[in-house]
Amino acid sequence: MGALEFICDRRFHRSFVLPANPQTERRKPYRVSYADFGDVNSNAVVLFCGALFGSRLYCAPLDQLAKAHKVRIIHPDRPGVGGSDTVELEKRIQIWLEMVPQLLSHLNISHVAIASHSGGDIYLVNTILTYPHLLNPEHPYVCFFAPWVHPTHSRMLHLLATELLPASLIGKFGPFGRFINQNVIPMIGLSGLVATNIKTSLLESGLSSAPVALDPSAISRSRACPNSSPASFQDIGLDDPQVVDELRTHIAQFLFAECVDGVSADAQLFLKRAVSWRSPSIDWTDFDDVVQLLSRIISEDNRLTGSNRTWAFDCFHAEHDQMVGEKGKKWFNDVWVSSPSYEYHSQDVEGTEHNLLMDPKFGASETWLRRVSESWQTPSV
Repeated sequence: MGALEFICDRRFHRSFVLPANPQTERRKPYRVSYADFGDVNSNAVVLFCGALFGSRLYCAPLDQLAKAHKVRIIHPDRPGVGGSDTVELEKRIQIWLEMVPQLLSHLNISHVAIASHSGGDIYLVNTILTYPHLLNPEHPYVCFFAPWVHPTHSRMLHLLATELLPASLIGKFGPFGRFINQNVIPMIGLSGLVATNIKTSLLESGLSSAPVALDPSAISRSRACPNSSPASFQDIGLDDPQVVDELRTHIAQFLFAECVDGVSADAQLFLKRAVSWRSPSIDWTDFDDVVQLLSRIISEDNRLTGSNRTWAFDCFHAEHDQMVGEKGKKWFNDVWVSSPSYEYHSQDVEGTEHNLLMDPKFGASETWLRRVSESWQTPSV
């Protein structure tokens, strides 16, 4: 199988339709596109919340690594991205929270681990505050990759400058990204990975995220994993650098061939321009509020009766994070000080930056997938 055939696999191009819901004043059905890959027969399931420009395809290169650790990954597109319908800016969180339990029910998935990259942490937090019972009741597991921190805490100058920009300009970020991809990239013939780095430098205030890079040596190492089977690695030759580069290019091309209007809305959301991070039902302003809320929910929510209430949080920071910086990383870690309700562990991953933290060659993705698998295998005490 070649790179194009791999990324065209149906597993990366699924869709689900929510019926109209007059109770939330949504009078039309809502269609969401999503990827369902890795070990699709596994009970160890991750719900993944991607970064800005982090469509359902961006974690596709982790497919074989996920199979090796017997982990299934569900990665929905947010509104206005890929094949997901567009919604009003102020209803993005609401429709995400309406979609998650219905999509999981449709897939016959009762419990998940949950992970996010960058600004996906806003969607992750809303999900666990609203549906704590969807986490694995034996070993609830949450993982942040390069978590997004608002510029008021990170003090990153190029992001603080966005406070001076009108929301209407930030609202054009998605179409501008499409212009760069369609007009600049083809002219100079760059791969998807390098193209994304160009977009990052041109659009530093846009919190862009690159596709997950591929490292053949990491995939080769995973072949020795005791959970793997030879059949898991016959679908694409990730030990071929040409295939690797081709796949990167196809991911970028697919992203911009589909809808990117929601990227602009997410940029406004991440920067808190004209919209807050909170869900309609739970009042919170920033992550320091979340810690207190979550501790109370874990202790008091009757849906968690009989479960192991000590949750595990992992946080992988980039060594050099141009979007969050050292102040932002410290602020985030200081907020998530371990409590009796949860355990929090963080680490800086050597040699990484914000966009490529999940590249398998740095090890964080493999550690994450191994811990997801273990959270389903280890019996509770």
